[in-house]
Amino acid sequence: MKVLVADDDPDQLIMRSMLLAERGFDTVQAPDCEAAIQIAAAEKPACAVVDLRFPTEELGLRTVRALKTIDPQMHVLLLTGVISDRLARLPEAALVDSILLKGNCWGELLERLNALQDSQ
Repeated sequence: MKVLVADDDPDQLIMRSMLLAERGFDTVQAPDCEAAIQIAAAEKPACAVVDLRFPTEELGLRTVRALKTIDPQMHVLLLTGVISDRLARLPEAALVDSILLKGNCWGELLERLNALQDSQ
């Protein structure tokens, strides 16, 4: 399954992409919002793992909206440092498959991606 990894932190971008590739996922990387949108349009990933603060929350949410416009069936997993009630109430929350807390999310992220891959 092709996965777009979108993060403005180069270390996180490389690490997530490398770890997902080691687990058999075909990864494409986007270091910013505009690149994520362009790459999604060209590469047609089945799933996107997007950092909420990309580098700002508004740009992260803009990325989510754009990805779902490109492909309404694309699965979006949103990574955040803090899960709040406010985040769950944002209109974009309905566009994402999962909101995952950074730091301890590696196992959960793999679990969600494997489940998505198995359902295809």
